[in-house]
Amino acid sequence: MFVAGIRSIDRVRGAGWLDCPNCHEHASQDVVDEMRFLALLGYRFTPFARRRVLVCRRCGFRRPAEAEMPVLNTGGRRLQRAWLVPVGLLPFAVLAAGTLFVVNRHPPSIEDVLSFTRDTAEPVAPVSLRRPLSWNASPQTDSPPPSYTVSDPTQRMVITLRRITDSDSLAQLLANHYMDDNGINDSGVPTSTPATTTVKIAGTTGLTLHFTYTSTGEPAQTALYAFFHDGIGYTLSYVARGQAQFDTLRAVSDTMNASLSFTGTETPAPCPSPSPSPSASPSPSTGASPSPGAKPSSSPSPSLAVGVTPSPTFPAFATSPQPCAGGQATAIPSPSGTPKP
Repeated sequence: MFVAGIRSIDRVRGAGWLDCPNCHEHASQDVVDEMRFLALLGYRFTPFARRRVLVCRRCGFRRPAEAEMPVLNTGGRRLQRAWLVPVGLLPFAVLAAGTLFVVNRHPPSIEDVLSFTRDTAEPVAPVSLRRPLSWNASPQTDSPPPSYTVSDPTQRMVITLRRITDSDSLAQLLANHYMDDNGINDSGVPTSTPATTTVKIAGTTGLTLHFTYTSTGEPAQTALYAFFHDGIGYTLSYVARGQAQFDTLRAVSDTMNASLSFTGTETPAPCPSPSPSPSASPSPSTGASPSPGAKPSSSPSPSLAVGVTPSPTFPAFATSPQPCAGGQATAIPSPSGTPKP
């Protein structure tokens, strides 16, 4: 039983008339190619050798054909050509080419799995971004800080863009807000700001940090980005709960970060304007009389304007030195409601 090795097969390419040197008869001679193949269990992979011979039909004598081919009378019939083509290897070549195509083509992206749509974060911020179409999106401006939240239907992947006005540097912004998405059910949250990395986001330079922890008994991960625009601070957090969500949210964050852009300038909180106070009228001192030539002091004490509200387009909650509109350079409210000197 043949298993593997070299297999010989005859291929008849044509015929003609010629005097046989063995039986000395003018008889029909077959033109035969003796083919040798590499084979395995009857499957022929490729020919590797060929020899053309003449075989006498009368006596079966076989001899090399090279010397007698010029005088072979074929009666005008054409002899077939022999090609050493590795036909048996063609299926393997096709399979190899298909494998290379699959391996070398671009890896599947998150957009092959999720459909994305262009959205805006207004009225929270003048921001345009691309988010998963099937995910929920909701702005929130009722309480500080205003935020824009995107979450998957199971609420296990949550993305939050917050507009922050209590920090004047990226390091302070991260230190104050890296735990904004953590609660009493989370354990293992870093007690100090994790290591940061510089990134480009929304057309500006920002900082990012990542940390893992446990949330209600399962692994969780937070990726936080901090950046400024027109003096207003922003944090963009990606929170995944469950190991299976880590890679998906990481791919979503790559797409959203690349699409994030500001579509307008900021509308900061109004500056406090000084106004006369009813109690600011001059009163004589009980302990000393004014010296001659001295003028009584009657400068009004400034106070925050009553009824001042943030911009109706992009709400701002001025809780630290931030650019403001309407006279002064910054809005610095004090606990008592009176501007600091």
